[in-house]
Parts: sequence; C-alpha cells; structure tokens
Amino acid sequence: MSKFLATFSQTYLSKVRAKSFMISTLIIVLLIFIGANFDKIIGIFDSSEELTTIKVEGNEAVAAQFETVFNALETDISVSENDGELGEGEALLTIEETEPMTFTIEADQEIPGDQMSDIEMALGEVQRSATIQSLNLSPEEAQRLNATPDITYDIASAAGDPEEEEATASEGDGMPDINILNMVVFYVTVIVMFFIIINYASQIGTEVAMEKTSRVIEMIVSSVPPVTHLLAKITAMISVSLTQLAIFLIAIFAAIQLFDFSDLISEFGLEANDQTATMIVYSFIYLILGLILYLSISAMLGSFISRMEDLQQALLPVTMFSLIGFYIAIFNLWGSADNLLVRISSYFPLFTPFVMPLRAMNEETGQMPLLIGVAILLVSIALAIWLAASVYRNSVLSTSNGIFKNLKRVRKE
Repeated sequence: MSKFLATFSQTYLSKVRAKSFMISTLIIVLLIFIGANFDKIIGIFDSSEELTTIKVEGNEAVAAQFETVFNALETDISVSENDGELGEGEALLTIEETEPMTFTIEADQEIPGDQMSDIEMALGEVQRSATIQSLNLSPEEAQRLNATPDITYDIASAAGDPEEEEATASEGDGMPDINILNMVVFYVTVIVMFFIIINYASQIGTEVAMEKTSRVIEMIVSSVPPVTHLLAKITAMISVSLTQLAIFLIAIFAAIQLFDFSDLISEFGLEANDQTATMIVYSFIYLILGLILYLSISAMLGSFISRMEDLQQALLPVTMFSLIGFYIAIFNLWGSADNLLVRISSYFPLFTPFVMPLRAMNEETGQMPLLIGVAILLVSIALAIWLAASVYRNSVLSTSNGIFKNLKRVRKE
C-alpha cells in the first residue's frame, strides 16, 4: 500500500502543480465567471439605453388604440400624450397618416432591439385592426385571418395505426419539445467529458509510454510491482481529472451564489421540469464513469508501445470512439432522442457515457435503461483495468518495436 501511495502522490502532485494544469483550469474558471456575467458584459458594450416612456402624437383614436395594445404587452414602458418635450429615455411616436398608416419614431438615443420589437408588434396589431374595420369584416371573418390551417399527415409508416397517425400529426414540424435547462446540462456534460478525455487520455498514455521508452521502468519495477505501479498511475490521473472537474463545479457554485441569474434565466427560459433532477444526477454519474473507463483504456494502450512515435497510433481508438460517441449524442439531440441508433449505441460501453445522458432527457426512457447503462460501465471499467494490468505486466520490459508485435507477444504469454 505504501508503494501504491508513493507512486500515486508523486504522479498526482506533479500533474496538479504543472503550469499547463493551472493555466487551463484558470482559463475555464474565468470563462465560467464571464458566462455568469454575460448579460452585464453585453450591457457594457451596448450604448443604447432602455426607453421609459413613449409619447404619442396624432390621431387620437389610433393613439388610444396603440396605448391599449401596447399596455397589454406588459412592458416597463409607459405611454402618454406628447407634451412638446422629449427627455432622456423618452421617444416620440408620431401618427403621420391613417390611410395607409404611417408612423415616425423619434428618440435621442438608440432604442434596444427588444423594445423596438414590442413597439413594432403593437403598431402591427393597430394596423391589422384598422384594416379589418376599413374592409367592414365581421368578427367571424376577422377571426379567420388569424386561423391556422388544419393539416392532417398521412404517413405510410403509420398507416393502420390511428394513435400513431394522431401522434405524428400533433408533432407538426417534427421538432421535439426540449427543456432548455436540461439541454444545457446535456451539452455541458458531453462537451466537458469529451475534452477531458482527449486531454487526459494523451497524458496518461504519455506517462506510461515515456517510462518504458526511457527505460526508467527497469528501476521502478525492481522496487514496485508493475500492476501496483500502473494502478497508481491510473488512479492518480483519474484523480487529477476529477480535481479539475471539482474546481469547475466549485466555480459554478460560487458564480451562482455571487451573481444574480434571474434576468439571464428569464431571458433564456431556464426552468426546471420533472426530469431535471434525474438528468443532473445521471449526467454526473456517466461523466465520472466515462472518464474512468477511457483513462483506463488509454493506460492499457500506452503500455503496448515501446517508442514515443507510436503513441498517437496507439491512442487512435480512444480518440475515434470518443468522437463518434460525441457526434451521436450531439446530432440526435434535435432529432429523435430515442431512435434506434441512440438506443443501440447507448448500450455500447464506449458510447454509453455520451449517449445515455441524451436518453435521460426523455421521460419515457425510465430508470431501468439508465441503471443498465451504469452497470455496463462498471463492468467495462473493471474489465479495462484488469486488461490494462495484464498487458502492462507482460509488456513492461518489452523492447519490441510496433504495437502489433507487442500485442502478439502479449497474447502468446
């Protein structure tokens, strides 16, 4: 145990004290705090000031109608008659003509885009009402102007199944109803896992390969058993990645405590639903298990080589499978989150950490598939560590050049 802890502490401390670790961690923490203040930063560069009052001049009937429609939008802007003075935060709306309607808006500063959209929406409603009155349309005819078409979808694959036809028709545009907060959790989980895997898989492979190519391993194995040494390396690199992840989580928690997210949450519609808690828990579990699995495989692949030139070739499967899993998860988010490809790939161990959080977003998935995914990863991690230890023990002193030569020799032993 003392030999394990000695190797573990030496590897762990050397990594967390490295400038690359500190710089990359600091950059991500800064990005977290910048993202937490994104709306305030945008406000600094936005020279426009919000309007507080719109003064209306012109046809009284049209002005009264505009005030009624605009107040129904529940904005922070008040509407009043023009008193001849235009102060700060005020705009003048002049009704030039009524047949056809023309308007002029005057202000001493730029009008924010969201407020301009509200004004244009209200004026459009006023013009629509005036058009209805000028054409002498009945209430029924006026209502038909806003009616949406009744569309029935007759899909060949749904023929003979009325319930499936009804479900297909109700989808309309085919886009899934995705909770924005759950989507943010999914994106953060998958992206963070992908980049940590790519970063630390290369590091742990380099650690193992460098010891073999420099023949330092001959001195190490004389005092530390090869399997103990490898397991200490794997555990240390996993701990380093989890340390960096913990710093990110602490930074997010600190940002939540220090800054007011109410405006940002309301603007982007970040509201939790019944699936959010499940989504967060399983995303965190799959993130941790995914890191452990890929780093264990990276250590095993690194032990195959005897030259640093072969390192990238050895780690190619890790890069390839993590990239495929990443794209399967990302590209199926806006399609069907529970199609055949997603269901099958979610049970493939190397894709499970990426794809299962996507299935966790779907309320129809249930707990059983998610728990099966966790079990698959646990078994895969145990198998990967056992294979890594076996390969490392049999190839630690090998001087054969080439991955396949080492693989054949390990199989024979």
